[in-house]
Amino acid sequence: MKTIVKITALSAAFTLAACGSDDNSQTADKAEEAAPAAAAEKEGMMEKAEGMAGAAMEKASEMAEALKLDTSSLDSFKSSLASMKGSLSGDQSSQLTSALTSLAKGAAEKKGGLVGAAKDLASGKSMEETLYEKLGDQLNGMSFDDILKLAG
Repeated sequence: MKTIVKITALSAAFTLAACGSDDNSQTADKAEEAAPAAAAEKEGMMEKAEGMAGAAMEKASEMAEALKLDTSSLDSFKSSLASMKGSLSGDQSSQLTSALTSLAKGAAEKKGGLVGAAKDLASGKSMEETLYEKLGDQLNGMSFDDILKLAG
């Protein structure tokens, strides 16, 4: 009886081992079949990612272009300046205001002296109006970084 149990156990072990190897070979076959599809899917995802990156760079370029000062009119200047300030962080907005204030003071002093600057203040002109009148042509098309560089 012990011999029959041993033979049955060995037969069951060999049968299971044979089934396991078939499963492994079937799994390997399935993996080989799926590899080209996975590669094509990966390639498609890469193309999509590249397209999205290109679109993001184009959008960033458009936004950067939109965040340049337009001094074609006082209203355009005020609007473009407000858009620029709105896109900046609090610290950057403070830097921009300081730079523009410095430029306005410098322009008022150069083009009309202290008396001219006092007249501008007394007449109630805003900083934007003073900048537009004194430096409009120079500020046209400038970005945040350009303005900081100009203010030194």
